[in-house]
Amino acid sequence: MARKIDEDKIARIKDAIMHTIVENGIEATTIAMIAKKANVSGGYLYRTYAGKQDLINELYHDKVNSLYKELEFLLDLNPNSIKPLLEEFIRNRVTFFLNEPNASKFFYQLLHNENFFASEVIKEKSAELMKSIKKIGVKSGEISKDTTVYQLHYHILVYAVDYINFTRKNIFGEQDVTIHDVEKLTDNIMKILK
Repeated sequence: MARKIDEDKIARIKDAIMHTIVENGIEATTIAMIAKKANVSGGYLYRTYAGKQDLINELYHDKVNSLYKELEFLLDLNPNSIKPLLEEFIRNRVTFFLNEPNASKFFYQLLHNENFFASEVIKEKSAELMKSIKKIGVKSGEISKDTTVYQLHYHILVYAVDYINFTRKNIFGEQDVTIHDVEKLTDNIMKILK
């Protein structure tokens, strides 16, 4: 029973940090704010995590690992073309935003936090995935052989998230994020990578 209680507390803590960061920003968020929102003591939080950055790192690694597993799955489904892989991956980002806007905003903030650095394991995993995608794309003629792993990483993993969050703000009052953005985003990225 104690394990179930701990799992519930950890889930509440992870949910609380997402909401607190989305509401207040990463720098303004404190352990006390997270503990209060999660309805746990600050002492419990410090026994479980070394601090705010440790918790943020764990959430970021969880999210990135799930994205890499998704890309690996899509690579297995699309061994000869990257367009269907890219389109499905973007569809999933848009759907994620529409269904879980706070979690999507949280991930966007993490992507743009200068205090966060990806681990060597994450960097290696990303490079390997991008090399596999590039190999398929060059062979199918969808990607220029001059496209770098760095460019692939940005355009596949970051571009859509940036677009969604820029559009979410609706600065120009022109549109909201919809599932109809998937085809546009896919076509734009495919043109850039060519």
